[in-house]
Amino acid sequence: MAPDPALAARLVVRGPRASDGEPVGRFLVGLPLASRYHRFFSGIRHVSPALLRLMTTVAPGQVVLLAFDGDTVVGHLMATDAGGGAVDIGIVVAEAYQYRGIGRRLLRELTSCLANGGSTKVRCDVLGANYFVLDWLRRRLPDIRLVRHGETITVHGTLAASEK
Repeated sequence: MAPDPALAARLVVRGPRASDGEPVGRFLVGLPLASRYHRFFSGIRHVSPALLRLMTTVAPGQVVLLAFDGDTVVGHLMATDAGGGAVDIGIVVAEAYQYRGIGRRLLRELTSCLANGGSTKVRCDVLGANYFVLDWLRRRLPDIRLVRHGETITVHGTLAASEK
């Protein structure tokens, strides 16, 4: 599916607010089991209050971005300090909204946040069978380096400043 100009015009990407726990919870519960497994390496079936707090808390060394279509969360990105000037990123987009530019928009916003802090280095762990995300990262990290650890691959690279 191609990026949707109408969706791009109404999509809001922002940091979480205190009232976002419930919408994030609905988003997580609405993810197919496969998407939950790819994002969390576990097919989480219950969204605990502790998980919601973690996924909606901005703190020193942690950035959280939410993508909204109206009042509905359709994307979540979290970046935490991974040491060495890099951040560890996790990103997930609602199934019905995939392939429509939301992940790209979240990464573009993250790139701006990181550049303001002096770095655009990232690392993330991806299941080796998650070919879609691995291919997606190959297109976005010009200096990508992949390190296999059993079923997972640790991806290292620098987000391109011109990410559109």
